[in-house]
Amino acid sequence: MSEHKHDVVVVGAGPCGSTAAYEIAKAGHDVLLLERDEYPGQFNSCGGGLGNFLVDRFDLDQALVHKHIHTVKVDLGFTRKTYNADKPIYVSVKRTELDPWLAKRAEKAGAKLRCHQKAIEYDPYHKRLKVLDRSNQTHYDVIGDLIVFADGARSLAWPNCRIGVDNKRDSIVGIAYELGYPDNPYDAFEFFFDEEKLPYGYYWIFPTSDTLNVGMGGPADQLGGRVGVMLQEFIDAREDLKGLKPVRKSSGLIPSYVAEKFHGTGVLVVGDAGGFVNPLTGGGIYLGMVSAEMAARTVNEALAADRSDAAFLSRYTRRIKLSPFYAGLKTFHAMVAYSEWRRKRTGRSAIGHIFKLYSDIGDFALRRL
Repeated sequence: MSEHKHDVVVVGAGPCGSTAAYEIAKAGHDVLLLERDEYPGQFNSCGGGLGNFLVDRFDLDQALVHKHIHTVKVDLGFTRKTYNADKPIYVSVKRTELDPWLAKRAEKAGAKLRCHQKAIEYDPYHKRLKVLDRSNQTHYDVIGDLIVFADGARSLAWPNCRIGVDNKRDSIVGIAYELGYPDNPYDAFEFFFDEEKLPYGYYWIFPTSDTLNVGMGGPADQLGGRVGVMLQEFIDAREDLKGLKPVRKSSGLIPSYVAEKFHGTGVLVVGDAGGFVNPLTGGGIYLGMVSAEMAARTVNEALAADRSDAAFLSRYTRRIKLSPFYAGLKTFHAMVAYSEWRRKRTGRSAIGHIFKLYSDIGDFALRRL
């Protein structure tokens, strides 16, 4: 069994892993970026909606943007509301395009991208990662002075290092169909709430230039194996969607809570592996990429100081918990917890009302701030 050594190994080449790899490689360090699938974003399930500000915030290529979205429609069941803005609120992208672009940028900065490589076990005592080369079913070991886990809700970080999210706790399941519709006229993001069928979660329709991304998300323990059937029923109930054929189907798990600890000796977690997901929307790209930047800053400091101990890396967890986005994240989780408490007590969910408040605040910010 061969063995390879690097300054840093990043596990997962989604937006968070590639952002971390990019920032660390820019600083001149030897970075290995591992991706389990044949290319980044191949099977990621996502609505593909990003806040418009992310394009400039993360210096994304405008060519990745399919549509600029000025209108958001929210159907709460008991009421409907439309939000319009002079400037774009969101942009629509495809993960099969965004993820490879971010990974390629990390490569250009000096990171080594290896696809179809699945990390299957981590030995924290020897800083050794066991990897399966899925192209030929052989195993090899990788050693990193520091490991950044960006491998999602089922991260190796918890079972091996007891940091990040517990991969055995309840998760949110998301499923998305990309329905083929070239040159479609849709120009709004649409959210649909159904408190009877989906007490916590929603359906969505997000257009790109040639598809409609239609999906839903909710607690895995409540939905069981019915998500595919429920999404198809939603599609069939709409005359404008019925008959459109999916060109891509995807599903995945999202953590249902934010972790308490994001570092250990020689290891850090970013993105879904740390629970950096907005529980109201299920969106995790922005929060995850911010966590990746903060992790990269800590890694660069650690390498400069020749430190990998937990005491030094604790500055990452401390920075996260002192950040405004973490405070917002905890607030959103408290709102969701209240909705679930109310549902169990009265049989009625409050998630639609909370999402309306969230949207109203966002609309106010766009218009006044």
